[in-house]
Amino acid sequence: MDADVLEELYHKYYRSAVLYCISLCGIQQLAEDIATDAFVKAYLSLPNDVTSFRYWLMKVCKNLWIDYLRKQRREVSDEYLPEISDGTTPETTYILNERNRCLWDTINTLPAADREMLILHYFSGLTLQEISQLTGRTAPAVRTRMMRLRQTLKRKMEEYGYGI
Repeated sequence: MDADVLEELYHKYYRSAVLYCISLCGIQQLAEDIATDAFVKAYLSLPNDVTSFRYWLMKVCKNLWIDYLRKQRREVSDEYLPEISDGTTPETTYILNERNRCLWDTINTLPAADREMLILHYFSGLTLQEISQLTGRTAPAVRTRMMRLRQTLKRKMEEYGYGI
């Protein structure tokens, strides 16, 4: 892959990749490491038949996260364990106002698979079809789940006094 093209893709998709990785692991430093590794992988071995770089990148990020988890099973390290005492999360650095912070906190209360689908769609811009391929669910199942997740988020945000 041409270095100039990769640099352009990096500037366009790095933030989305980091946000997606944060949704997987919840740790900003680890998420940045995984996203960076995904771009290194793109530079070294991006297939020529890739039709959607963003989709391919998110798939690589997920695979790198799975590889990381497998490695962690073999060796326990507290290098990436989040601080629990102050209650702040790495995500709050990406959230600028109180409404978005409340929405982000509400998203974080969802199960990991639901959180992943929301992040992929709304923050990384993947289509429902791409999400279905990435998660191994059928497209109608993803569409139905997303509709229910939007209803759940709306209800919870209204409980906090925010309308979506």
